[in-house]
Amino acid sequence: MFRSKINLAAAFVVCLSVFLFSCSTVAAAPAYPKFVKIGTGFPGGIWYPASAVLASKLEAALKKAGINAPCSVQSTGGAFNVSAVHEGKEMVLTLTTAQNQYLAYKGMAPYEKPLTNLRLVGTQELMLAQLIVPEKSDIKDLSQLKDKKVNGGKLASTDRMMIEALLKAYGMSFNDIKAAGGEVMSLGWDDASTMMQDGHMDFIGTYGGLMPSIVNLIIQPGVKFLSIDDAHADKVLADPSMTGYVKATMQPNTYDKQNYPVKTIAIPTTIVCNADLPEDFVYIVTKTIYESGYYKDSFKATEARGWPKICNPQDLPKVANIPLHPGALKYLNEKGIKVK
Repeated sequence: MFRSKINLAAAFVVCLSVFLFSCSTVAAAPAYPKFVKIGTGFPGGIWYPASAVLASKLEAALKKAGINAPCSVQSTGGAFNVSAVHEGKEMVLTLTTAQNQYLAYKGMAPYEKPLTNLRLVGTQELMLAQLIVPEKSDIKDLSQLKDKKVNGGKLASTDRMMIEALLKAYGMSFNDIKAAGGEVMSLGWDDASTMMQDGHMDFIGTYGGLMPSIVNLIIQPGVKFLSIDDAHADKVLADPSMTGYVKATMQPNTYDKQNYPVKTIAIPTTIVCNADLPEDFVYIVTKTIYESGYYKDSFKATEARGWPKICNPQDLPKVANIPLHPGALKYLNEKGIKVK
């Protein structure tokens, strides 16, 4: 009888241990987010409308899979967005660039620590740097900006990081512009464009596809696109903080009234997520990016003007300078796309 009680007690302990282990395993499994904020760029650029459609498409795809997670966009800029995704509280997904994701993951400036909870999910478009001045301006290259009114881009935005690196290649900084009597502003594209239309802005720099704000400026007051010669482009690309950028040429007639080639630099748009998201959730995200066609309306004109294919899964391994999320890797494996 005594032995039987011992055996029963032992069996109970074993069963309880198995039960507790199972519960702890279930509790440790990644949870689906209850709400999905997608980080994007500011109104006036091409990311904003494309991301809004992506949010709608993703919400529908998740609902079809039995996951109720309302999706929306938040336009707070590149550096802030990747930091928020690293934290993973509400914003779990964001558009960024191959450069910005690398800097964030490695903890390079402007980031104070490595954001190692980032994972690569997808790609969108190759974005050309577009540096514009009013059509009647006598500015021919960036070296002539020292005493001008310059829009440096929103604080903590990837536009601002790019412009700072370009100025550095020309031996300049925002402080130099200010010291020479110029002005450096921190405006979004729409506000900067309005100031240029009113004659109160000498230079705007951004990158992307066909930018709605630039299209408006071509109509009034008219603009010129500045080229970056090879020597200065090489300096930019040699800067470790510009990892991911490549040389590029904006072909003639990319924009109306732009009948000349523009030598520039370019960076791929990437989409990153929080590393703790479930694999099946990120698989749905990746599939939506590449198969929903969310980008078609926003990039219709861009593709028609000769831009490389938008949302091409073949591009994803090329920009994998941070780890891929297993959900994205599963999608690539299904498509027979190898990742080195």
